[in-house]
Amino acid sequence: MSVKKIALLGNQNSGKTTLFNALTGSNQYVGNWPGVTIDKVSGKISKKDWTVEDLPGLYSLSPYSPEEVVSRNFLIENNFDVIVNVLDAAHLERGLSLTCELLSFNKPMVIALNMIDKAQERNLEIDVKKLESILKVPVIPMCASKGSNIDDLLNAIENAKSKEQVSCFPQDIDAAIDEVIAIADLNKEANSSRFIATSLLQYDKLFIDEYVLGENKSVALAKSRSVIESKYNLDAESLIVKLRFDFIDNLVKECTKYTKPLKETLTSKIDDILTHKIFALPIFFGIVYVIYYLAVSTIGTMGTDYANDVIFGEYVTDFANEVLESSNAPEWLSGLVVDGIVGGVGAVLGFVPQMIVLFLLLSILEQCGYMTRVAFVLDRIFRHFGLSGRCFIPMVIATGCGVPALMASKSIDNINERRITLITTTFMPCSAKLPILAMISAAFFPESTLIAPSIYFIAIFSIAVTAIILKKDDAFNEEVSPFVLELPDYHMPTLGNVLRSTYLRCKAFVTKAGTIIFATVVMVWFLSSFNFTDEGFSMVEVDDSILAVFGSAVAFIFIPLGFATWQASVAIITGLLAKENVVGTLAVLLGLGEVAEDDATLGAALHGQFTISAAALSFLVFNLFSTPCIAALGAMKRQLASGKMFLFAMVYMLGWAYGISFVIYQLGGFIDGSLGFSIGTLVAIVLVLFVLYMVFKPRREPMRSLKIEAKILD
Repeated sequence: MSVKKIALLGNQNSGKTTLFNALTGSNQYVGNWPGVTIDKVSGKISKKDWTVEDLPGLYSLSPYSPEEVVSRNFLIENNFDVIVNVLDAAHLERGLSLTCELLSFNKPMVIALNMIDKAQERNLEIDVKKLESILKVPVIPMCASKGSNIDDLLNAIENAKSKEQVSCFPQDIDAAIDEVIAIADLNKEANSSRFIATSLLQYDKLFIDEYVLGENKSVALAKSRSVIESKYNLDAESLIVKLRFDFIDNLVKECTKYTKPLKETLTSKIDDILTHKIFALPIFFGIVYVIYYLAVSTIGTMGTDYANDVIFGEYVTDFANEVLESSNAPEWLSGLVVDGIVGGVGAVLGFVPQMIVLFLLLSILEQCGYMTRVAFVLDRIFRHFGLSGRCFIPMVIATGCGVPALMASKSIDNINERRITLITTTFMPCSAKLPILAMISAAFFPESTLIAPSIYFIAIFSIAVTAIILKKDDAFNEEVSPFVLELPDYHMPTLGNVLRSTYLRCKAFVTKAGTIIFATVVMVWFLSSFNFTDEGFSMVEVDDSILAVFGSAVAFIFIPLGFATWQASVAIITGLLAKENVVGTLAVLLGLGEVAEDDATLGAALHGQFTISAAALSFLVFNLFSTPCIAALGAMKRQLASGKMFLFAMVYMLGWAYGISFVIYQLGGFIDGSLGFSIGTLVAIVLVLFVLYMVFKPRREPMRSLKIEAKILD
């Protein structure tokens, strides 16, 4: 058989994406938690010239979730040659339900029995030969994370042949399936006829509408269903599921055994603590604190200080000055290179060491399996706010970048939960916001280790309050969707996967610094260096520039928030393109490149912009919680699929950011003694009381319309 395209399918957390990377040499994101793959991803096995389609992790082909719809449609379209079904050897019975459904497709198939090392650790012995003989397909025991038996899998794929038809059901059910194939005329669906017929027997409405057209077919299908339902005294849908699991139970009994008595696993012992009803949340808070402490306050800060003060502050700046002076470069070119490019882009890139530490630690948490536990713990809490734990998955992804996080919301099938998630996900501090957070923390709160983790918890608080408020509106009110979550065994993260994840996230940040941020700081330098004068268009002092005129015109908007300088106003506006621009813009406008020899650091210059700490914190919060970058807004608009809802999302985010910044400045300044009691303090108190009212007010029940039932009388 000539192999051209492989369909890679398996449960969530079965190691499917790890196998995809091992086969293709790709760098797809790997995480030991559900929702990593939302849509199908293509890759090439170069030495074989094969294409591999990595389909979303799923447990069945019932079209109840977006992931299931993607995989099911792909299989029915029949645009592939071989199915590779990835099974978690340590939890064999969990994945065999999907295997049974895949067996109903008339396609060559290979089973990749992954994580065989985990099965051995649990003293679980699997009779691979017997498993092969029952399922009539090759079974390759392997460990994708270690790259073991990859060649054996490739050979099995290459030699895969059309398998014998294997059924998980008794003969009478198979006869009923054959009958439905004839009723719906499914012979033309050579690849998927048995799967479609089984779905029709379960009264799958999607297929009913497509294949059972006309009264005669409907009656015949109903008759086939009624025969088996009467015989087994069970509805067809429940019967098919029951018989499939009966088959799986027998298969597992025949093919597996424990060589030693099964003891309580290390995973269950750890979970007794990490998912405890009382201790789980404090432990989560403690872990977040440690992560941000290491990334923003200690190890990461040492790297950032060295990058800013030594690499960019001395070496790069001195080198640029020497080259420019030796070549007699004009004044404008020196200003562009030193003040614009080195000062702006360098100020942003200086925070890369902190990002490396943060992403490294987050990758370890994600891949060891802890983040799945957090989703489980937060599901219990989120349900009180009208959300499920599934909404936490995009929020975790958002710590890297908001765009893939917004795309990941496709896994939420409840439309209103998805909308709320889309509106609130970018409240989480992403990599682009980390430089702003680090900049303000270092300049105004150098002794505090609580600012960075506090921002993380303010984000979760903002999401919770938003969900509570919006859920009280009829447009967003809906029952919370069930959240079925598998808690995988804890895995020791592999160094390669951790480094790959960290590298990909940092690479995306650096790439943006070399494109969008570079272009922005050049534009900012130009507009802050030139204006029209009596002598024509020429270089001027920064306070007389085009940008100063524009910034001064809009600065009044931010007076109630404590930062009414034109430089801060311009930084907020450029931050709409990319949040990193906030740091780059301030670095350019404060002229750090040319005053470095005067020991003027970015932190020292910021004290001239924000006279009190409450104003700096207000500036930080506004940038973190207002609308995200242009790329994220585009992703949000596509996912919301509604111009009206997108406009509401933008207005809400801006309003929330302005309101919380206002409260922080007015009340925070009053509490720490920086500001006296004023009308602003009073308005802030009223605003807090209004939010509390919106949170605790009872939801207004919609008026119930009277339903009039008409009876047709003979």
